[in-house]
Amino acid sequence: MKTNFLFIFAFMVASIAHKISDFGAIPNNKSSDCVILNGKAIEQAIIAANSTLDRLVLIEGNSIYHMVPSSNLNNLINITIQIDGTLVAWDGDLSFWPRDGSNNSMTMLSVSNSYNVTFTGNGIIEGFGYRWWWQVILIGDDNRPDLLYVGGSMNVLIENLTFSNSPRYHLNLQNVAHCLVQNINITVDVFGQQAFLREHGFLYQNFIPTFPLNTDGIDVSGIDVVIRNSSIICFDDAVAVKPMISGRSNFTNCTRNILIEDCYVKYGVGMSIGSVPPHVGVDCVQNITIRNIEFESPIKAIYIKSNPGTQGTALIQHILYEKIKIRNALMWAIFIGPQQQHQPHGGADTGCSFFYPLPFTECPTNPLVTFDDIVLREVDIRGGIFSPGIILCNSTNPCTNFVFDRVTGEDWSIFPYLKGVHCENTKGVALDSTLVPDCF
Repeated sequence: MKTNFLFIFAFMVASIAHKISDFGAIPNNKSSDCVILNGKAIEQAIIAANSTLDRLVLIEGNSIYHMVPSSNLNNLINITIQIDGTLVAWDGDLSFWPRDGSNNSMTMLSVSNSYNVTFTGNGIIEGFGYRWWWQVILIGDDNRPDLLYVGGSMNVLIENLTFSNSPRYHLNLQNVAHCLVQNINITVDVFGQQAFLREHGFLYQNFIPTFPLNTDGIDVSGIDVVIRNSSIICFDDAVAVKPMISGRSNFTNCTRNILIEDCYVKYGVGMSIGSVPPHVGVDCVQNITIRNIEFESPIKAIYIKSNPGTQGTALIQHILYEKIKIRNALMWAIFIGPQQQHQPHGGADTGCSFFYPLPFTECPTNPLVTFDDIVLREVDIRGGIFSPGIILCNSTNPCTNFVFDRVTGEDWSIFPYLKGVHCENTKGVALDSTLVPDCF
């Protein structure tokens, strides 16, 4: 009797789902008319679910829906969006991509100011980012969309999905509270997308794979967030924990209580904290635990970064990296200090050389950003091109309470000036470690 009840319940749930095909979505068609229609069908299905007792939206499996976004959705309550098929960003003329009221490219899926929202299923969200990356390089127009944005929302679950080749960030989670991200795959396939270039007749497709700029895996700010059991292959921050400015959130005055665990990262620029600039309202990141992470060929792995600024202050405090394996780092396995790259989206150059502390290079630190209570525990580093690590703090506001606890590995640096763990203006101790910062 119980089995029959469960079967009937499951059948009822399936039958009352708001299927996007019922709202006019057409699979396997990437004409300009169809991609607009599919975006509107997704929007209408979600709006319908949000206004009835039936709260499930279904993007059917075994189907590919080419789309452009129709709108940014707000004020959803108790909604489940189940993606079993494949959503594909339209790969035609990029000027056709919709813009919002601020003339920014709209995110493929965007939800704001919502409560109890779930993204689940076994489907794929494919961004076809290759052409967007080339547009930045060739034209300098950096107005790229994310794949999924969730902002100002509470009780968010994202699970079991694959996010691939985003034009910019794959998941952009800003000002969220009580958020769980689990069992997801994020992939950026630079060489595989050359087939996409060939299809569109680009002359340089056979010999120039472009660098996928700012393809962060997950950017997150807010409170009480867990990210776990996931694989991230990208070419920027695997996860970037962003600061929260006091007074900008109903949930918290500081990004805090973030747990990231049991993840695999290939390439990427680290499980990162930041970038964190000073702000008159105090930029803040506290109580972050990152554990059980395996890095394969990262550009950076452990990365805590400040940003330039001359007004206000910022705080990075109570950060724990634990049980971390780093293999064959392409640059620094550990980098704590100023962000090195030029700021995306028109920001200023940070002035920090990729080759500091080699002669004739600079990396200016920011005295308005405080680093305190940073612990690295059971970190093992093997292989790499640069030295195992670098810690750069300001002479007028030194970093404090740093601990290297069982940080081990070997120094493979090919550069004679980049040996050991270089350290400036930092107060810390090393326990049972073979890699010891030279100023501890």
